[in-house]
Amino acid sequence: MKTGKSASALVIGLALFSMFFGSGNLIFPLFVGSLAQGQSLFAMTGFIATAVLLPFLGVIAMLVFQGNYRQFFARLLGERLGFILTAILLTVWIPLGSGPRCIVLAYGSLASYLSMPPLWVFSGIYSAFLILMVFKKNRLLDVLGYVLTPTLLACLFVIIMQGVFQVSAPLPSEMSDGQSFFHALSEGYNTMDLIAAFFFSASVIKMIKNSSDTSSKPLLLVFQACVVGMALLGIVYAGMIFLAAKHAVLVVGVPKDQLLSHLALELLGPQLGIVSAIAVAVACFTTSIALLIVYVDFLRYYVFPKDTRGRASIFLTLVGSFVMSIFGLGGITAVTAPVLKVLYPLLLIMIVVNVPLAIRRQKIAA
Repeated sequence: MKTGKSASALVIGLALFSMFFGSGNLIFPLFVGSLAQGQSLFAMTGFIATAVLLPFLGVIAMLVFQGNYRQFFARLLGERLGFILTAILLTVWIPLGSGPRCIVLAYGSLASYLSMPPLWVFSGIYSAFLILMVFKKNRLLDVLGYVLTPTLLACLFVIIMQGVFQVSAPLPSEMSDGQSFFHALSEGYNTMDLIAAFFFSASVIKMIKNSSDTSSKPLLLVFQACVVGMALLGIVYAGMIFLAAKHAVLVVGVPKDQLLSHLALELLGPQLGIVSAIAVAVACFTTSIALLIVYVDFLRYYVFPKDTRGRASIFLTLVGSFVMSIFGLGGITAVTAPVLKVLYPLLLIMIVVNVPLAIRRQKIAA
């Protein structure tokens, strides 16, 4: 990257925001707001606690371990068991889970407004663009920070601002303040963004360390960038919760995964409603790039060390995502949800135990 230190922190923060703000992140805050209605402030607080602050623990963990997640797992479980757990977690989360889900949601959002080819054709084209981005990995943070994230933020800004200035008849809330808070707390947990923050920040730390023209203090730079990314995430979440709460009457009975497109259609009209489709597609694509890089790096460094250029690793990852995408959201969830419900809290417990121990060891060594 060829930016100065302060600019780099901003650009990398924007890139991190687009990595974190994946397919599910468009659904959960709108769902929370549509139910919270008049208690949107309590809902915002609960949701941000588990969808922003909790994932930040993953960032802290990787800063403490300097981006080395294998060392993180090996510290508690040993090399072999740590490797097995890492492999299961990454495989279920990326090529079997979030990877194909991003493809399906991007397809569904665009299909609402455009004439689309069959899903398998779209999945193939989508994968080809991902390959292009991965081979430009040295410019990835700049592309995300300068191009894709501003596009995503602009789309979300248009939708949120239009909703702020439009009048809508309020609905009587069926939730108390406490119920709104704890429901939002639960939905924020369901984003499972701790996994994303943990592995994405590890990849970013490695990218920055390998860059010859960046800060001499890469960990400080990553911390600053993560603060920017998480702050943006919190602001966007708050805006989306407020939007859905204010216009809850417009989304009564609307399925969870159609809330954004339905709200955009109602607020922007049929001609500008495609803005929501672009927002979903860009959010999915930026997350797909990050997911692919994380899994390919894992395969290339720890499973297929002879695959120095990563071509075989990229091929295997995209084939897995392509095949799973054909089964749709229902099939993807059926495979991944039971496993992640066990591994996600396990990862949280390991972070809570491992990070203080590592900090204590570093103090003793110093």
